[in-house]
Amino acid sequence: MRVLEFARKIIKFGGALAALIFLPGLTLVSIFDIVTRRFFQLGSTPLQELTWHFFFACVMFAIGYTYLVDKHVRVDILRERFSPARKAMLERVMLIAMLMPLSLVLLWFGTQMTWLSFMQGEGSRAAFGLSSRWIVKSALPVGAFLLFLAACYRLVYPNREDGVKE
Repeated sequence: MRVLEFARKIIKFGGALAALIFLPGLTLVSIFDIVTRRFFQLGSTPLQELTWHFFFACVMFAIGYTYLVDKHVRVDILRERFSPARKAMLERVMLIAMLMPLSLVLLWFGTQMTWLSFMQGEGSRAAFGLSSRWIVKSALPVGAFLLFLAACYRLVYPNREDGVKE
C-alpha cells in the first residue's frame, strides 16, 4: 500500500507544519500583541487578524494528523463497549457515510471560496487589516484534503492506535 504510506507522509507533514510553524507563530504573535497593548497601549488590527489566521491554519493543517493518530474528540458512550471488530466496522461505516463526504464537500467549496477570494483581490474589511484574504482561506481546502487522506488511511487501517507506525 505505497499510496497510503505516501498519504500518511503528507498528513504527517501537515501536522508538522501546524506544530512547528503555525502554533509557534500563533504564540509569538499573541504574546507580542498582548504586550504591546498592555504596556504600550498600541492596538494592532493586523496583529489580531494574524492571530486568527495562525489559529485557523494550525487547526486545518493539524486536523488530518489528529484523526490519523486517533487523538480527535470522540463521544464514546457506546463505542467503548464494543469489541475491536465492531469498533472497526463502525469506524468504516462512519468514514464512508459521514467523514469522507464532509471532507470532499469542504474541499470543493473551500477551493471555490479561495479561488473567488483570489480573483476578487479580497482583503480585510478593517481599515488597516491584512490583504490577500485568499491565503488564509486556502487553509480550508488543504485541511479538508488532509482529512480526506486520513479518512482513506483509517478506512484501510481502522484499528491502528497510533496510525503512524514506522
